Amino acid sequence: MNRIAFGGCVLAGAASLLVGARSAGPASVAVPKVVPQYDKSGALIRPKNFEHWTFVGANIGMSYSEGQSSGPGEFHNIYMQPESYEAYARTGTFPEKTMFLLVVHDPAQKVSINKSGYFEGPLTGLAVSVKDHEHFPEGWAYFDFGDASRFAESARPMAKSMCYECHKQHADDDNVFVQFHPMLRSAKEAREKAASSAR
Repeated sequence: MNRIAFGGCVLAGAASLLVGARSAGPASVAVPKVVPQYDKSGALIRPKNFEHWTFVGANIGMSYSEGQSSGPGEFHNIYMQPESYEAYARTGTFPEKTMFLLVVHDPAQKVSINKSGYFEGPLTGLAVSVKDHEHFPEGWAYFDFGDASRFAESARPMAKSMCYECHKQHADDDNVFVQFHPMLRSAKEAREKAASSAR
């Protein structure tokens, strides 16, 4: 994986995740059941079983640099913990310990009965963003776990200049490119519409 467009920046995973529900009142923002885990050095341990998380959007060939690609580009699928999605839809706040996973697939074609167009081929990359003020003073940090053929079990945060600053400047809501993820965009619009109707 040479680069990953993580909803607004360019990015160039062995212990299990902590699972422990935390109760919260109806108006509070609950901490997700699956939260970031770190090794003794402070590196993020690669999240597992994200297939059961909430899918919030996808793109193909998305980039933030000039130039033309020779094909459709990579498929990027975005997942987040179900509790974090529900909290955002309800309150407009991404709770502490929110994680977004950007899962990258190469485009594929002409397999089986496919004659035109593209579908998602092999898994090629994984990147993660984390909201965790306990570990990162700025709140958010960004991680690249490398190519699928040799995913790292853990990763250190990337330099702020590579992702954080771009997200802070251009993201629609709390360092998250809500504008590019239809599930989040729809949740925000529905919440704003309900709030407006209640006035």
